[in-house]
Amino acid sequence: MSNATYPNPGIKWGLIAGAAVIATGLTLYKVDERTFFSLKFSVIQLGMCAVFALLAGWQKKQQLGGFIGFKDALQPIFTTFVIATLIGTMLTYVVVNYVDPELPNRMKALDIRDFEAMRQANKAAGINNADLNDALTKLQQQDYHITFIASMLSYFTGLFLDFVISAILAAIIRKKQFA
Repeated sequence: MSNATYPNPGIKWGLIAGAAVIATGLTLYKVDERTFFSLKFSVIQLGMCAVFALLAGWQKKQQLGGFIGFKDALQPIFTTFVIATLIGTMLTYVVVNYVDPELPNRMKALDIRDFEAMRQANKAAGINNADLNDALTKLQQQDYHITFIASMLSYFTGLFLDFVISAILAAIIRKKQFA
């Protein structure tokens, strides 16, 4: 295919990154549910998106003959993040609500178990038992389920970080031609 087929390489690389996020997410879900349900998966997803976003930026730079301004670099890079992050957000939502609706309950039970173990260790260190009991009560009352609205709010909030990273990557790859 010619480069004219992809005026914004961010779409192509966003879909590729989204496929990689799905593959990684499903692998983590099968191998290590806790990592899939944690912030670690978000960090892994962010790193993957950054790599594919750079590829989109470089492709756009090649389309423009090796010289690219900040704005022209930012467009495909941020587009890659927007698409891949949305795919990752939807993957988590579908897994937690349709594939394995008991996953949030299992993760909450593991967190409570870990907190109880930490509480026993901290009793020996002289930490206030009332504070630990309050923290445990809050943990027990916390809802680990993920709604569609919560997923979308998380997605849109995450786009701010994605934009900042996109701007940094665009600044790195930009190169203007001086006449």
